[in-house]
Amino acid sequence: MKTLLASGLISAMLLATTAADLGQSVPRLGPGRKYTTIERLDIERLRAVHLDRLRYAQERRAVRLRTGYADYRAILHAHADDSAHTGGTRPELLAAARRVGVRIIMLTDHVRPERDFINDSWRGLREGVLFIPGAESEGFLVFPMASVRGREWKSKDEYVRLIRESGGNIFLSHVEERLDYPASELDGLEIYNHHSDTKDEAEFSLWLRGAFSDPVRLKQLERALSEYPEEVFSAQQDYLSPIIAKWDRDTQLRRLTGVAANDCHHNQVFTVAVADENAIEVGYIGSRPTNIRVTASQAPGVAELVRGRKPGELIARLDFDPYERSLTYVTTHVLAKELSEPAVRDALRRGHAYVAHDWLRDATGFAFVASRGGKLTGTMGDEVPAGGGLVLEAATPVACRLKLIRNGAVVKDVTGSRLDHRADGAGVYRVEAWLSIDGELRPWIYSNPIYVR
Repeated sequence: MKTLLASGLISAMLLATTAADLGQSVPRLGPGRKYTTIERLDIERLRAVHLDRLRYAQERRAVRLRTGYADYRAILHAHADDSAHTGGTRPELLAAARRVGVRIIMLTDHVRPERDFINDSWRGLREGVLFIPGAESEGFLVFPMASVRGREWKSKDEYVRLIRESGGNIFLSHVEERLDYPASELDGLEIYNHHSDTKDEAEFSLWLRGAFSDPVRLKQLERALSEYPEEVFSAQQDYLSPIIAKWDRDTQLRRLTGVAANDCHHNQVFTVAVADENAIEVGYIGSRPTNIRVTASQAPGVAELVRGRKPGELIARLDFDPYERSLTYVTTHVLAKELSEPAVRDALRRGHAYVAHDWLRDATGFAFVASRGGKLTGTMGDEVPAGGGLVLEAATPVACRLKLIRNGAVVKDVTGSRLDHRADGAGVYRVEAWLSIDGELRPWIYSNPIYVR
């Protein structure tokens, strides 16, 4: 996950950041935002976010509205043991999933010629966690039923058909780079990708890379990460309007499942150590650690950082993205009858799923259904006939801002833990839930659509 700093910035990230540097970048504030990422990292802002999260934890209640399925927390787009820039292992990923209650891991290996991303990976239940092997390949998340090693294709269309053979699943990845890509032959697309969310954060990247050689900023960052780790990790969270708009357009043409991409690697780990009396060495911890020397002549703050310390002495260690933090940040909740690979694949193909930023509050139990006369007729992903007193209902574990969206336009906006709407006309209906956090509205839940025909 190139979440905090793109890997190409590492070699140049340690020079002190000036006000002039920051002035060169104007941060974009998305819907609901009042604060930039740097402002969100102020210790008082982090504390306020933390207190709001605690309040929602106390207010959480079980949802009585039923979908007819079990709700399993799943992670799509996860990396482990699969590249030089991946710092985590599959056993670490499994341990983290068990600690935070994730039941499904769909691995998306970086493709390497020497490895078969299906047969050389994990598959099946391990200590209560279901693993499904796959890859991040050709701009997609791919989960073929069997190995495709040695198979050939001449176009993306041929590749899509190859993956879908015998029931494989495929989703468009990094959609911000492919907003015009026709999704007609896919199972769905990433409606939220953590890496995608960081690409407009030039100001924050400058601020962060300067922090490693700035004693005051480094101390502030250490404290923030120690006291409020989830809040620091999630400070960049935004609503990805162009991607959501594409999803709304494309679902009017065919059913497409929206999923979340954690893009987790556990590779955002930094160390600052004394090199000698005039320099520090910053280590970027991954499968292949990179050490960068920064001198006092390059960054004046270095002199204070090394004063009174011995060569080799550790000044700071900042671990931003342990797997358990990444796994709780955003989740694809899969609605299935059982925890098995066939059931999960079928649920994702049918759109029986929703996306939630569970770091704000665990969304398990969220429901969005269609009913007639009090009888359930469909849930997320289903197609139901219009008319006949059709009612769309949504319910959340805590009170929030609920928006019902039809064909990309908001048709109902209420505050509470319930939304009801008589759907007299056809359309593609979905729900968004937003939480008030430190005076901002942050996106919490994205349902998949109910298709009223």
